[in-house]
Amino acid sequence: MITIKEIASILGISPTTVSNVVNGHTEKMSSATRQRIEQALVQYGFEKTVHQEEYGKALKLISVDFCLRYKESVIADPFCAELLNSICMKLQEYGRYPVCGVPKDEQDIFQKLQARNIEGGIVVGFDPWECQEFAQRVGKPLVYVDCGEGEYDNVGIADYEGGKQITEFMLKEGHRKIAFFCDKKNPVSSTYERFRGYCDALESYGIAYDNKDYYYLPAGRNLRREALRNFALKAKEEGYTAVFVVSDLLANEAISIFFGEGLKVPDDISVAGFDDNIYARLSRPMLTTVRQSVKEKGEEAVKLLIQRIKGEEIIAKSFKLPVELIVRESIRNIN
Repeated sequence: MITIKEIASILGISPTTVSNVVNGHTEKMSSATRQRIEQALVQYGFEKTVHQEEYGKALKLISVDFCLRYKESVIADPFCAELLNSICMKLQEYGRYPVCGVPKDEQDIFQKLQARNIEGGIVVGFDPWECQEFAQRVGKPLVYVDCGEGEYDNVGIADYEGGKQITEFMLKEGHRKIAFFCDKKNPVSSTYERFRGYCDALESYGIAYDNKDYYYLPAGRNLRREALRNFALKAKEEGYTAVFVVSDLLANEAISIFFGEGLKVPDDISVAGFDDNIYARLSRPMLTTVRQSVKEKGEEAVKLLIQRIKGEEIIAKSFKLPVELIVRESIRNIN
């Protein structure tokens, strides 16, 4: 029995072109080419088998994009790596395959989502004001991760509660001058919620937030290290006893820089992080932080996306997964 490859060889065209005719995918094909292939299929007595049908069957693909321009190496980041792994594993359960990317802008994502066999996408890193318009423009199911709340599908965590819990813990331990370290000049989405929790915790103890307590940590490694070093040099003079850093990765780096400048943690200053990833456990001292389940976040994003693809009824289109305060060694009681 003649095969698709053999017919393609006879006609001098690609097996994919013949396969598209066999499986009815002729939208972008000229009528002359289609007729020529159809005639050859009849002439050589081609019979479609299960194997040949699978040969031409398009994979079901899902676009997964990390639009995090401020990170130096997205996939090497422990949060992104764990999230991507959980997304990939969950997609396998639904017979889908990820097409992963680190786009430079939203147009890169848009173009990829226009591919015929990409059913939908998961996006990390958009600002809230970008999400609704982009989702409508794409015209395919789209689920965001950590992109705030609005008229779009998003999976996040209780960032506000986490920020408030860890700040309240430091306040209970006697700290009254607590700096806030953030990797954005103006916090948005998850970082804004953590910052808001920090501010409200201070207010609950009768402490007014001061703009001078907000420290921006630039994306560039050398600039960031210099910002941390400058803080370490003046921390005691300005009365700081504690620091709340928006991620464990940055908190770990802060502890290292502080130590190099003679500022010991937690003897001279206490440090808190957020995420409870591997950096929190490898830090010395081990980091007091807020635990989030990145694995669950990825799984929920996939489940929500598949529901949209299948047209199922959605009970909730925005998730806020719970967080947990993890107390370790990096915060000292100074009461």
